Amino acid sequence: MNIEDRLRHERVVIVTHEYATGPSHALEIYLIERAKKIFFIAHPFVFARDRKSHYRLYQNHGVLTKENEFFIAMSNQILSVIKDMILSLFWILAAGRFDIFIGVDSTNTFIGILLKKIGFVKKVVFYVIDYVPNRFENKMLNKIYHSLDRFAVKYSDFVWNVSPIMVAGREKRGVRQEFRKKQIVVPVGTEMGIKQVPFDKIKRFHVAHMGHLIKKQGVQLLIEALPDIIKRIPQFHADIIGGGDYEVELKALANKLSVSKSITFYGFIKSHDEVEKLLSYCALGIAPYLDIPDSYVRYADPGKVKAYLAAGLPVIITKVPAIAFELERRKCGIAINYDKDHLVDAIIKLLADEIMLKDYRKNAYGMGRDYRWNKVFNSAFRQSL
Repeated sequence: MNIEDRLRHERVVIVTHEYATGPSHALEIYLIERAKKIFFIAHPFVFARDRKSHYRLYQNHGVLTKENEFFIAMSNQILSVIKDMILSLFWILAAGRFDIFIGVDSTNTFIGILLKKIGFVKKVVFYVIDYVPNRFENKMLNKIYHSLDRFAVKYSDFVWNVSPIMVAGREKRGVRQEFRKKQIVVPVGTEMGIKQVPFDKIKRFHVAHMGHLIKKQGVQLLIEALPDIIKRIPQFHADIIGGGDYEVELKALANKLSVSKSITFYGFIKSHDEVEKLLSYCALGIAPYLDIPDSYVRYADPGKVKAYLAAGLPVIITKVPAIAFELERRKCGIAINYDKDHLVDAIIKLLADEIMLKDYRKNAYGMGRDYRWNKVFNSAFRQSL
């Protein structure tokens, strides 16, 4: 029996936190028409604009039969997480029994483990989108975070890690090697629904930076590099897609360097289709993460990189996440140190050489196809069922 035939008999609940669309929503879409019953529960992060918890219930292979929302906003993260756990437990108990519980992060997985103990779910998957040794500055919170992570690894049936480096990171903090066999790599996938723009129709000298605007994302390095890039490519333009508190400082930096005319700040865009369209018209994508010891990016599989690849964009990326080296090996991008001159040289190298840019765009699209969500989740469930 192939994996899709096996899934047709499964009842699956997914519990996640959300800010924008991501792997949890890709999993929901993947399962909607494959599984017998899907119960998707999402809770907002404390910094999210939309502060409503909500759920969607699908039955009979894709029929949306019920959805609901619940709104109580809490600025305290601990209280907010406790509220989410109670709400998840109440909703799931009311919805009936499930074969598979997929918890995206350890707090959500804790609920799945509890439900398994009382017989409401048969199997628990701990889906780890991000893992970082120093998640919180507060030592007590960080200790609680790692205690929950160890608990979820120990008592779940399978652990889906987006990056292989997570296993080594856990073992440095005391997780036993015996749990390696239940941990599998489930990388972030791509949504290959973006219509490729012919090369002669793209914005030839536009580069994209997509994502939440915070300092550790490193977009400030691109702005600092702009004066030197513009001297050699006057048509150069940066499309910065995404919002965040750091946007004010980035705009101030652009004004200080007199490069504001060469940047468009799009802000937060809710429509994923609109983001994909903007990306598809750019020449390449930028991911200049700050090289911080034990940063979450080092242990992650950045979603923005996969979004760039799905749009056929070569990626200029700092040597922080593991995928940087795969991009360079497959001639889909250039891996650099976090250095302004290195970024300038990489951008000029790709944009000034049309033949190289075309080749890299072709390779990027091909790598994107290798990471299609269907392929990623087929492999994950084949190893987990």
